[in-house]
Amino acid sequence: MVVSVIQSQISTADLNLRPGYSAATLDVEVVNNSDRQASFHIVLAATGADEQETRRWYQITPMTSSKVPPGTRSHYTVNIIDTPLPDFVGLANVTVRIISPELQSEDRHILRLRVEPGIDRVPFKVELNTKSVQDYPGQIVEIGARIHNTSRHTLSVMLSCPGIEAWITQSSPTSLRLRPNRWHNILMVCQIPADLSLCHSQDYPFQILAVDADGHAAAANGTLEVLPMGYFELTAERTDLTIPDTRRWLPDRHTTTTQVEFQLNNQSNLKETLQIRPLAPPGDVARPDKPGRVSASQVTLTPDTVPLEPGQTRSVEANIQVTRPLSGWVRTSLIEIQARSENSFLELRNDTETLQVKVFPIIPRWLQAIAILLLAGGIASLWLFQTYRQHHRQLVSSVQFNGTGSRVISGSSDQTIRQWQVNRRRLRPTGDIIRLDKAVRVLQYRPVDNNQLAAGLENGEIQLWDLLKPPTQEPLTLINPAGQQQGDRDDRVMALAPTTNARYLFSGYGSGQVTQWYIDPDSANRAVDPLQPIRQLFIPELAIYDVAVVDPEDQTLAVAGRYNKLLLWRWPQTDAQNAERVTLSDVQEPSTDRDSSALIPVDYPAGGQDDYITSLATVEQQPYRLATADNQGRITIWDLETCLNDTEPCAVLDQWQPDPDTAIRSIALTADGCYLASASDSGQLTLWPLTRQGRRLTKYLQGESVRQVNTRLNSVDIKALETGLLIVSGADDRRVRLNRVNHLQRICQ
Repeated sequence: MVVSVIQSQISTADLNLRPGYSAATLDVEVVNNSDRQASFHIVLAATGADEQETRRWYQITPMTSSKVPPGTRSHYTVNIIDTPLPDFVGLANVTVRIISPELQSEDRHILRLRVEPGIDRVPFKVELNTKSVQDYPGQIVEIGARIHNTSRHTLSVMLSCPGIEAWITQSSPTSLRLRPNRWHNILMVCQIPADLSLCHSQDYPFQILAVDADGHAAAANGTLEVLPMGYFELTAERTDLTIPDTRRWLPDRHTTTTQVEFQLNNQSNLKETLQIRPLAPPGDVARPDKPGRVSASQVTLTPDTVPLEPGQTRSVEANIQVTRPLSGWVRTSLIEIQARSENSFLELRNDTETLQVKVFPIIPRWLQAIAILLLAGGIASLWLFQTYRQHHRQLVSSVQFNGTGSRVISGSSDQTIRQWQVNRRRLRPTGDIIRLDKAVRVLQYRPVDNNQLAAGLENGEIQLWDLLKPPTQEPLTLINPAGQQQGDRDDRVMALAPTTNARYLFSGYGSGQVTQWYIDPDSANRAVDPLQPIRQLFIPELAIYDVAVVDPEDQTLAVAGRYNKLLLWRWPQTDAQNAERVTLSDVQEPSTDRDSSALIPVDYPAGGQDDYITSLATVEQQPYRLATADNQGRITIWDLETCLNDTEPCAVLDQWQPDPDTAIRSIALTADGCYLASASDSGQLTLWPLTRQGRRLTKYLQGESVRQVNTRLNSVDIKALETGLLIVSGADDRRVRLNRVNHLQRICQ
């Protein structure tokens, strides 16, 4: 019988291990049965384990023994702290080897180790098919991976792709059911954005992350490289340069430089540094018929190296310095500026710009001749300015077209009335100036032939002028101030409104008085005596701002003014030669007997003493149509037929308020009612296209801006011609402006 020289014994042949909770402990007893001293050490090996693996999954105390005499018993403790196989769960056979180098012998025991799921164990792992992928912006990238379920149970995991999560398409799986001890293939589909500013050319680290219901997570790391795409571009602000930039025809020996700005544009997804430099030597070209020394050019670029982020545009300033000739012809230098890219992958478009620099001599040969021409031209311009280019010297209070739109009249606080010829898009002064001794408040052409003009003045006078006679004449008719009966000679004329047959003229005053005058069409044969008013309406609390005739028979006058009051005066129902005096309280409510009432109040939004209707406008072809504007920025279009012929309230066709904080100072309508022009205190001149029913077109609910000036507009008039619309305005800056607008949309026709 053979007796082993090593006698060993283990404390148990079955152990349970739950990694992360506690170690599995095994005691080993070894007896030296040899006839000499020997040392022992213990080694554990698991079936199926990689022998090259250096991971420590057990500990032995002591690691090795010193040499012990024959018959000596040694004690060892083995602590198994981790699963012998990576990610293993289940029953594993472990061989316990007791080895003695001196005896060249060993003893073995088989240990059954039952491995249970650990506290930190992840029962699955993720691997990428390829750790690095690359493609261009806008392309679809497929990222392949696989997941191994190392447990004995079916698992459900949620999938995500941190790092490029926003680029993952909906076709990619978001969850996966893992069968036990199986590999599962997955395909994540990534759409790289086509917008170059969202996908710079660089490496984007990402993970394929799997998380189960217990919170265990496993990930595989990879890199998505976005390849460069796009182009760079060089553009010049301008290529035609002159030295000097200004005053080129005057002596200037100090100006020898000019500047131009270049734009470097990065229309790619790649961060790049561009270099910009002049090509040497610059070419200079002189006039072939006047040979001579060309000017030397020196170009300084600031900066000359420009780093560009994707989508960024940066400027480079080029300073060009030349030596200007003292005299001679204009010489031209051709300078080429080139941009270079350190990156050869992308295209650099328009990499070279050629600048044409015209260099003017310090003293031109024709300087004296030009000076003489300038002097003669200055004298002629001064004469023309004094003769023809006459403008108002104070604010313009009233403007109006004649019937054909060929002429404009304007009145001003400078006590003059001027006439203008409509010339394409400009107004040409005719030189016909009517000089008065008081400021002009309002002007009105005679409706029939436009051969006479009524002017309402600051002191309450109304003057009638014959436009067919020289402007140096006396007025055709001088109507006494309307306030003379009340003892007030400074009651200013605020509004004038002639009837369509030019027989009557209505005037409104700041005192609240409305007067009807009879004007004989053949007034040239009458003596220049003050005319007596036919009818008078006096409302002391109501300052009148505008009046207008509003029915086909010229029997009704619209009166507007303070407190947002709008009244309809049926003047034939008022006794002639007697001034009718009423108060605002008398006309607050509509009369029950509408047919017998001379004054009909219109239901207008109520206002205080600082609120007033500023302007009225009527439609020649639709006499019942009336437009109003007030200092609260409100514009209203009315149909007065219902309240004049029936007992119904006046109908509002449309109402809007472009800017509640800005007063509408003046409005005007075309003869067909298709367009309304408004002028505001903010200097905004606006055109409002209307339908046949008197409403704004849906396309132009906010109007069409015609002009914006930095001053208040006081008066506006509009005329529709076959070639377009003419709009004239008068402003606080003493200017009379003409605007020509193409027809926008005339559906009311």
